[in-house]
Amino acid sequence: MNNLFKLVSILFVLSLLALPLTGCMESGMVLSLKVDTPKDGTTVTTATVTVSGSVGGKENKEAKVTINNADVPVNDGKFSANITLTEGKNVIDIVAKGGGAAPKETVTITYKK
Repeated sequence: MNNLFKLVSILFVLSLLALPLTGCMESGMVLSLKVDTPKDGTTVTTATVTVSGSVGGKENKEAKVTINNADVPVNDGKFSANITLTEGKNVIDIVAKGGGAAPKETVTITYKK
């Protein structure tokens, strides 16, 4: 019984020490990028698509986002812009920059009239 108590005590102390490490992964990153729409591989029938998502991490308040090299405003960690498509496959490059980090996502969508 005494050994069991020691083991439980040790596990409890270790879990308390690990607690600060288990915070949100995103908040520990310098900058993260998440594209919500459109989904990669989507086919659309309209010539315009809304690209939206969010930036997170420690540097998200100072983040700059570009979509196909055009600046996009970031408000409260969220961004959104309408992109004009050409018929066929379209590659959309989304880049967030801040704090020396530059996460990037590429989304390919197809526009069929």
